[in-house]
Amino acid sequence: MSCVIVTLSGCFHRDDSSSVHYETLDRVPGQDTDRARKLTVDAVDQIDHAKWDEAKITLEKALDADITFGPAHNNLGTVYLHENNIYLAAWEFQYASKLMPYQPEPRSNLGLAMEAAGKFDAAIDDYDEALKMDPDNPQFLGNDARARIRRGEHDTKVRELLMQLVYVDTRPEWVDWAREKLVLMTSEPATEPDTQP
Repeated sequence: MSCVIVTLSGCFHRDDSSSVHYETLDRVPGQDTDRARKLTVDAVDQIDHAKWDEAKITLEKALDADITFGPAHNNLGTVYLHENNIYLAAWEFQYASKLMPYQPEPRSNLGLAMEAAGKFDAAIDDYDEALKMDPDNPQFLGNDARARIRRGEHDTKVRELLMQLVYVDTRPEWVDWAREKLVLMTSEPATEPDTQP
């Protein structure tokens, strides 16, 4: 990967009077956010057409233009996740989340990486954070319900997620999946509390 992380966010100058002058920079010197944005849009189109290698190169160029452009990190994470490079995908999603703390997609995507790694607790935490920002998003609802079921949950929370998914999702395969899971959960015998005299 050809991107370099620049951590320079300010500079200081010490003069002879021992006072320190600190100045915060609005931008990283040389960054070109407009170019990063355009390249990221191009990369999303490449991803939509399954041109994964091209998208990776385009996103690396976007990050060369502006290392702080969160959408490029989020989409590069998507490419890494497609390549099953879970560690790099998770890193990109975490960094995108830090750069865009009010955008739910990087958190949900981080959940996908954690779920792919079999870390269901972490995945559910990430999906829950995404749902706090966008509670009716069908992708986040479906991901959260799926991870909870994979973790072995069949409780009221899972049923609520599945019912909400049935009502808000427009993807037929997900609605069918949610209905099937609800039917299976409803047909399971109720467990009685273990009460001993």
